[in-house]
Amino acid sequence: MNIKNVLYLCTQNSARSIIAEAITNYKYSESLKGFSAGSTPSGIINSKTLDLLDEMKIPTEKLYSKSWDVFGESNSPSMDYVVTVCGNAAKETCPIWPGAPKTFHFNIEDPVKQNLNEEEHKKFFRSTFDYIDQLIKENLLK
Repeated sequence: MNIKNVLYLCTQNSARSIIAEAITNYKYSESLKGFSAGSTPSGIINSKTLDLLDEMKIPTEKLYSKSWDVFGESNSPSMDYVVTVCGNAAKETCPIWPGAPKTFHFNIEDPVKQNLNEEEHKKFFRSTFDYIDQLIKENLLK
């Protein structure tokens, strides 16, 4: 089977794009290989993102916040799909990706920026996870 490479883009590469990469590589590795990056990466993964992935028993040791410039280099993997997961990244001028990948936009609210108590925040992160999973199934697993 031909495994498709997917690059998920967000501004900071600390929550939504990291969650999408983790879901892709954990649940759909027979069909997809996930990567993630940000236009202005924070350099760290949000702690609530790591808590959620740990709770879901999804490995996190290979995840890190990185610039999308990494994927424009000649030795980087060629992408089949490039997916923006936030409105800011969708509006930015993205690099030219080698191989002319198919592009998607998943409009996902930022779970980090919600003004919620601890329990509500945890639920919001979980619903974000479920929504990203649903979008991957509906759009990329065809």
